[in-house]
Amino acid sequence: MTDNLVRHHDSGNGRRYPSVQCPPLLTLGATRLAEPVATPEPYRPDQLSHTESARLVQAKADAEEALTAYHQRLKTAGDRMVDAWHRAKLGLHRLEVLLAERELGAAARQERLVESDHAADGVEDRRYRPGWQHPAFVWTVILLSAVYDTVFLAESFRDALDSGGSVEYWVAFLPGAGIFMALTLAGYWLGVPLFRHRARAERRRWRGQLGWRILLRRVFVMWRPEDEERQPGELPWPSWVLPVGFATLVVGVLALWAKLRGSHLDPHQSDLKWPLVGLLVLLSVSAIAFKAGAHNPAADRAKRVGLRRRDVTRRYDRLKARSEKQLAEHEKAWQELHLAVEDAVTGVWRHVTDAWTEIAEGRARHGLTGMVAPGFVTSADTDASTRALFAGLAGPSLRLETLRVTQDLLDRHRPEMLSAEQTALTEQLNAQLDAATVDPWPDPTDGGPATGQH
Repeated sequence: MTDNLVRHHDSGNGRRYPSVQCPPLLTLGATRLAEPVATPEPYRPDQLSHTESARLVQAKADAEEALTAYHQRLKTAGDRMVDAWHRAKLGLHRLEVLLAERELGAAARQERLVESDHAADGVEDRRYRPGWQHPAFVWTVILLSAVYDTVFLAESFRDALDSGGSVEYWVAFLPGAGIFMALTLAGYWLGVPLFRHRARAERRRWRGQLGWRILLRRVFVMWRPEDEERQPGELPWPSWVLPVGFATLVVGVLALWAKLRGSHLDPHQSDLKWPLVGLLVLLSVSAIAFKAGAHNPAADRAKRVGLRRRDVTRRYDRLKARSEKQLAEHEKAWQELHLAVEDAVTGVWRHVTDAWTEIAEGRARHGLTGMVAPGFVTSADTDASTRALFAGLAGPSLRLETLRVTQDLLDRHRPEMLSAEQTALTEQLNAQLDAATVDPWPDPTDGGPATGQH
């Protein structure tokens, strides 16, 4: 029954169902992922296609975004380099101050002058000071003499105060400070004319006859038989009145107190009175003579000049070493910033290089620009924003102001500038020493030699 309802068609596909026509294929038209609608045409090697331009624009955006990752490193390295630069400049400024003060040359000239003044002294160099005349030993002897005199005369002081309390007991020792000052002053005042007299007598080339009549006449009648003229540069005239008078007064007062102290001895010790007075006088005179004999301005001057030369030389060496260290620190900081800039340029330029690499590979495949690539650009330009890879082909310029500023910072703070400045200062300071060594005479601005050293 059902067979009567079946309809048979004469179709060539051998199927029981009728064929249906397929709909037409739908397309999205020209898109970024599809082939261009227009047929590609050859173009010159110095031109860019739309695809190549788009790739370079994308590389520009990626490069500028990559630069932000280097900002903190560049800032840190730049700050460190600038701080090192200012420290190095400060060290060089200290050398400039030393050069302007001319202390190095003045100290060398003074030392040279001392050597020249005493070149003819021979074996008895006036600058020589025996070990027993060391200032510390001289002060110790005077102090011990004053202590001995004070202790010896303390009982006489207490008897004079007519009191035996504890306060008066210690007050009796206070005159010891006055005795110490009196012995020191008497020795110094005697030492000054003594040294002047010895220096003047040593320079005399002729000595006249001296008999007892001439000696008595010069002592009691006429001290200075003829007028004398003081030559320029010579020591002042020795004056004996005040030093001898003061020393006599000090010794006389101490002898008087010693006599009073001896009056309180037991009757069976009365024969020790004058020996004690003589011993006290001898100790006082010895302390004064010890101080007067130790007065040697020539040795003091030589020591003072030597200390000045040593201090200035040490200052120069210290400033130079510190400056060299600061210059080395600046050079290290400059290299760190330079490496940071190079890393940033490499990281930024990598995106542009990748884009040009893809463009070159694409041209090699489609061959629309020919099979010969443009020549490479060999430029020493350090500006990464204007770099070009192929001759005649330029992509969009990059906005890399940070790299420009940092590169300018490097150019303005080159280590060679500081090194050249330090070398110039060192040569000028050494020239001061050389000039002072050759010329033995002092600079008029240095004040000349100390008085009493000729």
